[in-house]
Amino acid sequence: MTKTIIQLAVVLLVTGPLGLAAQVIVGGETPDPSALLDVRSTDQGVLLPRLTTVQRDAIPNPAMGLTIFNTTSNCLEANLGTSSAPVWERMKCRTGVISTLDCSGSTITGTLSAGQTASGVSASVPYTGSNGGVHDGQTVISTGVTGLTATLSAGSFASGTGSLTYAITGTPASAGTASFALNMGGQTCTLNMFVCSTGCCAKVSATEYKNFMCHNLGAANTSADPFTPTWEINGGYWQWGRLAQAAEGPMATDPKDGVVSGWNTTDAANGSWTDGTTKTANDPCPAGYRVPTNAQWIGVIAHNTKTNVGSFTSSATNYGAGKKFGDQLMLPATGVRSSVNGALYSRGDYGNYWGSTESGISGAWLLNFGSSGAGTGFINRTYGHSVRCIAE
Repeated sequence: MTKTIIQLAVVLLVTGPLGLAAQVIVGGETPDPSALLDVRSTDQGVLLPRLTTVQRDAIPNPAMGLTIFNTTSNCLEANLGTSSAPVWERMKCRTGVISTLDCSGSTITGTLSAGQTASGVSASVPYTGSNGGVHDGQTVISTGVTGLTATLSAGSFASGTGSLTYAITGTPASAGTASFALNMGGQTCTLNMFVCSTGCCAKVSATEYKNFMCHNLGAANTSADPFTPTWEINGGYWQWGRLAQAAEGPMATDPKDGVVSGWNTTDAANGSWTDGTTKTANDPCPAGYRVPTNAQWIGVIAHNTKTNVGSFTSSATNYGAGKKFGDQLMLPATGVRSSVNGALYSRGDYGNYWGSTESGISGAWLLNFGSSGAGTGFINRTYGHSVRCIAE
């Protein structure tokens, strides 16, 4: 073949313009009558220029019909536009194949609430064993909770491991679980997404959401915006294990921060509140709700993005501070009531929320947060803290 190419070069040099218009054959003697260039081989092929998408787009004035192999998309492409306005169309691509598609390991962004149009909600679904080929995308309608659509734009799998991001749109018709049957790269799985019923929910584990009441127990106005901390949603204060409110929450002109007459200094007995599936008669939350367990509060802290709301400053009348956990749960910084006489301190600076979990015979666990972080700890049961009820 090398000899043939040399002979071709000599002919072109000798014949000049006349030779440039003639048929050319490489690897044979007589070209096909219909071919200007006839390349023949039984063990080799024609290798087109291999360019990344960035390199392709940097070609100055690519001619209509210019053809390349795109190493970014693993596709044979041709310019079907013009040199001044190229339109690169895929002629043939490597079909994407993956080994696993892991719906259970998905990362969910945003929160879905019944009757509310989804905004900024997506699911990132991991995969492994990819050959780096392309996919046509997918549109999936939800089952279970209807009214939602998961959309994946066409694109390419990353070689090896990666993730596919589905945009979730629409309005969920009810609360519960919306399921999407995914089918990509030869693999299938079911993506399940939780839909809040109350508009206030948060993750309590890597994969589980739970509904919460939108306002603190004892809030003065349960119609107030649950994501803007005010005196109206501050709520009252409870001692661990007791049904009755130990101290009232503030009013518009009265912070109610003083000593509480007759404050109970006796610890409630073990079992007054429990982590069991059935709440006790002393649990102050309304029907369908209960005091969260310590494990649930730990999950809320670990699996939701935490965002400060307002300015954290200790003041009996600072009702404007709180912390968001995810997009749909905000807890006001309500402070704490003294275990000795019920006097209030640290309102606007700290939030303290009881859990149902016992610690020894005189302590119990709670969620606590300030401007710099959040955690759980245990404290004497005679302190007065806020309660935010979680769905049973």
